[in-house]
Amino acid sequence: MKRSSSSVFVALFSALLVVFAYATTSTAPAPKPAGKGYDCEAAKKSLKPCMEYLTGGIVAVPPKECCAGVEKVKSSASTKNERHAACKCLKEAVNHIPNFNETRATSLPTLCHLRIGFNISKTVDCSK
Repeated sequence: MKRSSSSVFVALFSALLVVFAYATTSTAPAPKPAGKGYDCEAAKKSLKPCMEYLTGGIVAVPPKECCAGVEKVKSSASTKNERHAACKCLKEAVNHIPNFNETRATSLPTLCHLRIGFNISKTVDCSK
C-alpha cells in the first residue's frame, strides 16, 4: 500500500516536533567549571553579620549568624580553585573595611569551629 505524500509529511513533521520539544525541555544548563565564576558578592554578603566582630566592636565572640556565613563561604569553595577565588575575593574585600581587625579575622574560622582552607586577612597569600 502506497502512502500519500501528505501523510509522509505529517508523520515527518510530527516526529520533528517531538524531537524539538524534547530537546528544548529536557536540557539542563551546563554546570560551571570548578573555580570559574566564583560568586564573590555572595561570599561578602554571607560575612556581613561578622562586621561588628571584625571591626573590633563590643562583640567578644562572633555571633551565630556570622559563623553561619563562614559556613556558607566554606561550602561555596569546595575545590582548590574555588578556595583560591574565595581567598582573593575576601582579601580584596577586607582591604576596604575601616578598622578591620586582623587578629579577629584570622581567628574567625577557629572560633566558628570551621576550617575554610585560608585565613581571612589583608596579607594572606592566596596562592598557597
